Amino acid sequence: MWKLHRYYLKELTVSAAITFLVLFVVALVLLVSRGLIRAQGGGMVDAALITLLWALDSFPHLLPVSLLLATVLTYARAAQDREMVAVRSAGISLRVPMTAALLLGLLLSIMSSLGMHYVMPEVHFRKFHIGVEVTANLIRNMGLNGDRITLPGSRGVMTFRKREQEDFLDCTLYCPRDRGNLGLAEEVLHIARVSIPRPSERSTSLQVLLQGVRYPISHSYSDGELRLALPLRDLTEKGRRKESDSDLGSDQLLAEVLRGVHPAPSQALYTLHRRTCYAIMPALFAPIGFCIAMLARDRGRAVAILFALMPLLLFYAADVIGAKLIGSTDWSLCGLLPVGVLLLFGGPSCWRTLRA
Repeated sequence: MWKLHRYYLKELTVSAAITFLVLFVVALVLLVSRGLIRAQGGGMVDAALITLLWALDSFPHLLPVSLLLATVLTYARAAQDREMVAVRSAGISLRVPMTAALLLGLLLSIMSSLGMHYVMPEVHFRKFHIGVEVTANLIRNMGLNGDRITLPGSRGVMTFRKREQEDFLDCTLYCPRDRGNLGLAEEVLHIARVSIPRPSERSTSLQVLLQGVRYPISHSYSDGELRLALPLRDLTEKGRRKESDSDLGSDQLLAEVLRGVHPAPSQALYTLHRRTCYAIMPALFAPIGFCIAMLARDRGRAVAILFALMPLLLFYAADVIGAKLIGSTDWSLCGLLPVGVLLLFGGPSCWRTLRA
């Protein structure tokens, strides 16, 4: 029996690995543009890291889908080659070749459980709080990638004609509010050069250096340098994403619920149940994929892959419904709804196939 298990286990492992790599590369390519957008102000290393983190966030979806497709393709090929007929003719139950899929599904479920409860929350947190977030928010909120720069708190607007890296030439600054606090004598200024150096991670203010300041209303001119200090928090916190339950590990989330300090305990328990649901997906998809391959043995592998879309649609539809129900019923077990749906619709079909 072990030779039969090893035969199918090897084919399943290779097929699942290839399928996972293909899907991961596709996800990586699709997320390149998002990584470049979120890495404004950073380098290519920052953009690559952000893209990789966003692609890793799809790990809970790619892993079970890869196993399901690999199981369907492997056993559909075996059924077409009459290997299952030979197995049953030898008096061996179909549960024996299915054991290889179950073993691989259990192994991937253990890996997915560790990833869902401990690794993925950290990935989910890091993808929104990468090191260039301060600079990216600064560029996005002030409009440094255009020809108009907005000062924080609607204090004013600056336009410029030419830009040289961190310097802006031939600028016009209109500052109707708080000009006295900023050290400006008039509302309108013509400035020969404005320097806005990139702030460090420990900076609390953005230093703006004005050179060649001319006041057009009073026709006065300043030969010296004027330095403005703008609060960095007002620039970077605008539009910043707040932390959520998805950023916390399951142990920390459960500890907050048990201590009674979590503001929404039902929502936190729903998140824990949903992570558990995604963790056991590979173990559920393994027997379902085997039964789909047996049902489609006379129709070819293309039809078997088409049939494999049915449990995926059921799972994700139940997941969406569960997310809607938790908001109206406040019942945390809604997070296990996808597992219940798969057991309800897939259980009888697997029982009938294995008994035949």
